[in-house]
Amino acid sequence: MSRPSPIRRPLAFAAAASLAFVSAAAVAQRQPRVVAPDDLAKYWVLVNESVQGDAPMFGKGMDVPTCATVSFVVDGTGSTSSVKVQRIVPEGPDLAKLALSIGAHLKFEPTATNGGRDPVFSWLIFPLNLPSDPAARSELMKPCVIEKLRYADR
Repeated sequence: MSRPSPIRRPLAFAAAASLAFVSAAAVAQRQPRVVAPDDLAKYWVLVNESVQGDAPMFGKGMDVPTCATVSFVVDGTGSTSSVKVQRIVPEGPDLAKLALSIGAHLKFEPTATNGGRDPVFSWLIFPLNLPSDPAARSELMKPCVIEKLRYADR
């Protein structure tokens, strides 16, 4: 049985190191771009006219005016993943389940400038049980405004 030559070992190590570097770079390139809610329409357009969420049959605070900030990744197919409630006011787990469900059912189409269907990480505020008066709605949604999130916050 012959032993590998001393020259082949460094070459094999260099090839393995190069492969690991290329793999790490490919993973880093696939990380979604973080896009603020106001800029989301530059990459992806929401196509749902309405979104049905899976609401609990009963629970605490189900009729209380609430806002929920939900983050998500829009993947290359226009579907959402990594859906997470970042903030809900007032706090409560029952409407948070509804907000998660709404976020999971969002569907998007890419814009002309996003022909590559690049994934993005973004967030939206969902109004739940808010009054019809625009001024009252706006006031009740203010606590859910999040200026900046990072991809690590998903």
